[in-house]
Amino acid sequence: MPDATTRKAVESFLAEIAQLPDGTYYVSLMATAIDDEEPQLLNQEIDRRHGVSLDEVLAVIKDWLTASV
Repeated sequence: MPDATTRKAVESFLAEIAQLPDGTYYVSLMATAIDDEEPQLLNQEIDRRHGVSLDEVLAVIKDWLTASV
């Protein structure tokens, strides 16, 4: 679950979603933030789930996008 510190630093999110052979889904969320110390972007995987339903995939994405700032 996201915390306010992580959410404030994030500039963008990238979600990768794939249907697995058993009909469940894989979701991976990446966050991109700006480094406070150097002029660079930082990419970090912030969540990953295997074997979840499509509803759970959408819930994971929603949790990160709507976290309290």
